[in-house]
Amino acid sequence: MKSKPLIGLTPAYYEHKEMDRSILGKSYTDSIQKAGGLPVLIPPIIDKSDLVQLIQRLDGIVLTGGDDLNPEYYGEVAQPLTPKPFHPRRGKHDQQVFEIVWEQKIPTLAICLGMQEVNVFLGGSLYQDIPAQMENAQIHKIGDWFEARHDISVKRDSFLYQISEQTQVNTNSAHHQAIKQVADELVVMGSTTDRIIEVLEPEDRSIPLLAVQWHPESETNDAVGIELFKWLIAKASS
Repeated sequence: MKSKPLIGLTPAYYEHKEMDRSILGKSYTDSIQKAGGLPVLIPPIIDKSDLVQLIQRLDGIVLTGGDDLNPEYYGEVAQPLTPKPFHPRRGKHDQQVFEIVWEQKIPTLAICLGMQEVNVFLGGSLYQDIPAQMENAQIHKIGDWFEARHDISVKRDSFLYQISEQTQVNTNSAHHQAIKQVADELVVMGSTTDRIIEVLEPEDRSIPLLAVQWHPESETNDAVGIELFKWLIAKASS
């Protein structure tokens, strides 16, 4: 029997009295298994050499969603618009994971916060709050979940077009922050009519990384849901 690829996922990290914890929603691990891979939670390892050893045993990576990225990472002060930046231990961990997968060209799917991290860790920046900082923006978040939806225009030379075979796709939306300055190493491959960047991919096409602003693990449209995980599994298996 052919071995299934091992896909590492970055968890959220929360302080909880004397028992801090890493947490990951089952929709991520369910999606990996449905797409044909085996999910592995990457614990918050601080020693980068240990993290390198672990990641080298994996075949692909998912940079998952979560709370807001601390604006310190892109040289800004947190405004009231960014009420709950994630724990600094997650920030250090995610940045080290990304540095390794970027350097070693490990197949990666970056989701929501994960996409924002890719951009910021490469030198880009974010809008801290779409309604407050962008005029005439659509509704990109309703409550705490994925009720908002919108269309995204997709470029034909993108990984996403190869997956969906569509130049316009409809996705869920659950974010109040967005890409502002795009990092030099990245190119915009999809956006909404209100100019919100929804898809980033490497300028170097030999790097198998797809970064999306929505949540494919919770998507009902397979073309931009489970098919993204199948893309990752295919890249991780090659």
